[in-house]
Amino acid sequence: MTAHKPGRSFLGMLSDPRRFSRLIAAIALLLGPIVVLAGMIATPWEDEATTASYHDALAAHASQANVSATLLHFGFVLLLPAALGIMHLARKATPKVAHIGGLLAVAGLATLPGLLVTDFYDLALAQALPRAESVKIADAAASGWAPAVMFITGILPVFVGTVVLAVAAYRANVIGGWAPFVLTAGWLLPIVSGTGLVPAVAGALLILAVFGSIGVKVARMSDQAWAERAFARTTRVKAPKIAVESAA
Repeated sequence: MTAHKPGRSFLGMLSDPRRFSRLIAAIALLLGPIVVLAGMIATPWEDEATTASYHDALAAHASQANVSATLLHFGFVLLLPAALGIMHLARKATPKVAHIGGLLAVAGLATLPGLLVTDFYDLALAQALPRAESVKIADAAASGWAPAVMFITGILPVFVGTVVLAVAAYRANVIGGWAPFVLTAGWLLPIVSGTGLVPAVAGALLILAVFGSIGVKVARMSDQAWAERAFARTTRVKAPKIAVESAA
C-alpha cells in the first residue's frame, strides 16, 4: 500500500504545515499591500491637514470613508502574516536581524489595524455635530499621553520593523539591496507629504513592490524549499592563494 500524501485540496493543505504556511505567507505578501493600496485610493482625502478639513471630507463622502477604513484595516491585518513570512525566510541566514525586525513589525501590526476604528467615530461626529463641536471633541479625544502612546506603538514599530525585515531579506539573498530603501520611501512618503491621494498611492505602490516581489518568490518556490528556508547570506568569495615555489 502506498502512504497517503496530502492532496492539493483545501483539507489537504490544512494537514500539510509546509504548504499551508507557505501559501498563507504568499497570499498575505501579495494581497496585503494590494488591499492597502485600494484603501488609499478609496480614502476621501482632506484638502489640508486639519481636523476640520478631515471631518468635512468624511461627511461629504461617508460611504467612501467606510469602505476605505475597512480596506485599510484588513490590509494592515494581512501585513502581519506577511511580516512573519519574511522573518521565516531570513531567520536561517541572519537570525538576529530577522528576529528583531519580526518582533517590531508584529508588535506594530497587531496594534495598527485597531487604530482605524477612530475613522468611524470621526465620521459619526462629522455627520451629527456642527463642525466646531465635532473638531473640539475629536481634538480632545486625541490629546493626552495615552492616545500618543497608542499611535506611536502602532506606527513606529511597523516602519522600523518592516524595514529591518527588508534588510534581513537582502542579507539572506531573498531580495535585492534596493528593497530597504524603497520600503523606507514607501512608508515615509505619505507622512512627510502631509495629506493627499498622490503621495499616499505612491507610497502604497512602493510597499507593494517590496512585499509583492517577495510574495511572488514565495508563491513559486517549493514546499520543501520553504520549509528549509533555502536562502543563504551572500558572501564574498576570496581568491585562493597560490603558493609560488621558487625553482631550485
